[in-house]
Amino acid sequence: AFQCGYCTAGQIMSLKALLDANGGPTDADIERAVSGNLCRCGAYPNIARAGRIAADARSGGTVVAGGGA
Repeated sequence: AFQCGYCTAGQIMSLKALLDANGGPTDADIERAVSGNLCRCGAYPNIARAGRIAADARSGGTVVAGGGA
C-alpha cells in the first residue's frame, strides 16, 4: 500500500487508533482516519484498501491473497 515510506508511520498509527476505537469501521471512517496524513506519493486509495483489509482481518473476516477481502 505504501510506496516511498514517507507517511507509513503516521498512516499505521492512525489506522491502529481507528481500529482500537471502532472494530467495524466503514470505508468513510477509514478514509477520514488517514486524511490528516500527508502522502507524497498519492497512494491514498491503496492505503484505504489496506485499512479495509486490516479491519476485515481483525474482525475475523476472510482476507484473500492479492488484496481482496
